[in-house]
Amino acid sequence: MRTGRALTAVITALVAGVVPAGSAWADGTADAWTDGQDIGVEAETPGVTNGESSRGAPSRVTCTYVALPPEESATADDMSQSGWGEQRGDGPGAWYRKICTSADGMSSGTVVWLNDGVDPAVLARQAADRVPIPAPTIGMSPSPDDEQVVNLPTWLWLDGAGWQPVSASASAGGVSVSATASPQRVIWDMGNGDRVECDGPGTAYDRSRPAKGQSTDCEYVYRESSARAPDGTFTVTASVLWGVSWTVTGAPGGGSLGPVERSSSVAVRVAEIQAVNR
Repeated sequence: MRTGRALTAVITALVAGVVPAGSAWADGTADAWTDGQDIGVEAETPGVTNGESSRGAPSRVTCTYVALPPEESATADDMSQSGWGEQRGDGPGAWYRKICTSADGMSSGTVVWLNDGVDPAVLARQAADRVPIPAPTIGMSPSPDDEQVVNLPTWLWLDGAGWQPVSASASAGGVSVSATASPQRVIWDMGNGDRVECDGPGTAYDRSRPAKGQSTDCEYVYRESSARAPDGTFTVTASVLWGVSWTVTGAPGGGSLGPVERSSSVAVRVAEIQAVNR
């Protein structure tokens, strides 16, 4: 097993001598660099490092990919063919030594095959474009079909079926990217210049239960009627902000793709009830 020992020795030496790159950290992102020979990736995400699952507290990890020289690439080929190493990918590419170092100085190393000519970031955008992010389904009590009442709370909520993470993937040349969108918060534009921000979808009002036995964490109280608004109604818009992240296999990368917004609107009439004093 001279081949296996040789490659193991290469990895061990690399782990002992790796020095993390000095790029700035960013929550939920991975910053990549290259000088034509080496590729570096820095990642910091809760429970995820460079697109690979981990356990425990949020971690900060630096992963560096360095192309193997011809002799060591031949060793990697021999190990791949014998079943002792990672399988060589299809199409043009090269063997790299992958060294990951955590914030506490612990390092791990392996040898991986990376395909040439595939930009994981481009695949990530393709996958993100395919993610089926739904438009929110608005719920209100009183219902949008009924009149809202001045100085009485209006419950606000979204259909919980649309408040779930959704994913899509894209692949090319042995590189596979998965993009996942997760709902983060909803901003309600009440049509009169006021806004309400809620961290979740809200709680649906159950007409079959007593009102005193129910509560909500997302509501709004109109102080004026909609009589002077165009068409006598306010346009209520619910805008859900989704955070989109990506992971990759077969290449370095992963992190955040930024926020995406989806909105829906309904027209509501707000009435003012007059009390008669005697």
